[in-house]
Amino acid sequence: MDLPNIIEKKLKNIISFLEGKKVIVAFSGGVDSSLLAFLSKKYARDTLLITESSVLYPEEEINEAIQFANNYDINHMILERDPLKNEEFQCNPSNRCYICKTVLYNDILEIKNKKHFDIILDGSNIDDLSDYRPGMQALEELKISTPYIDFKINKNEIREICRFYNLYVQSKPSMACFSSRIPYGQIINEEKLMMIREAERFLKNKFNLKQLRVRLHENNLGRIEFLQSDLPKVLTEQNMKKIREKLRNLGFIYVTVDLAGFRSGSMNQVLNLDL
Repeated sequence: MDLPNIIEKKLKNIISFLEGKKVIVAFSGGVDSSLLAFLSKKYARDTLLITESSVLYPEEEINEAIQFANNYDINHMILERDPLKNEEFQCNPSNRCYICKTVLYNDILEIKNKKHFDIILDGSNIDDLSDYRPGMQALEELKISTPYIDFKINKNEIREICRFYNLYVQSKPSMACFSSRIPYGQIINEEKLMMIREAERFLKNKFNLKQLRVRLHENNLGRIEFLQSDLPKVLTEQNMKKIREKLRNLGFIYVTVDLAGFRSGSMNQVLNLDL
């Protein structure tokens, strides 16, 4: 397949940007960072992928990141972190993402300087600018490179370039850390994160779902966001009973389904921001 001219031009811009550099990619294993990892391996002078491993992410995501790095023979490092040691993060203010990314990227900067790499790449794309993303401030302050934003590349274009290179992650659903399931101002702790993790794992595996969110509100109320297309399959009387029983066993007292369905960043609606 051929790329449209405008996407081909953007791809060439990234390739030119990478050539000759020693590159660290902050690598989650998602579509965006996977394409950066692949392009860096192909065109940069040297590439190191760094993946955060913590209670904020499912083990499956870490394993998939490891598998991708192995498949494409890219140097890969797992960075073990405990974000819950940071009391400010645990308090869950509206700039939670800024706090977390500042600590994470300072850790990666130490590795960059120690190993004498030139740049660190983050996979944020231009679509991210339309949502409330306080983590972007951390990237700017620490001078982390965001080539998708610099070259005005959106999510659909990233997926199209992935198809061009036949990367198997091209259709992988988006993933956000588990702390994003807890409303701002409500304490983040390991118990809550484990409840969310196990609930989402159960729902995905039990009903063969690719995308969903389990939001955890006060009084252990679970609000499930399914894709609209999955609702008829999942919400049968028998299935609802299984879901209710499983989530109650995990610690949820109330279990609800959001009629608006899955939408990324739904917790930001309460902020009433002019985005």
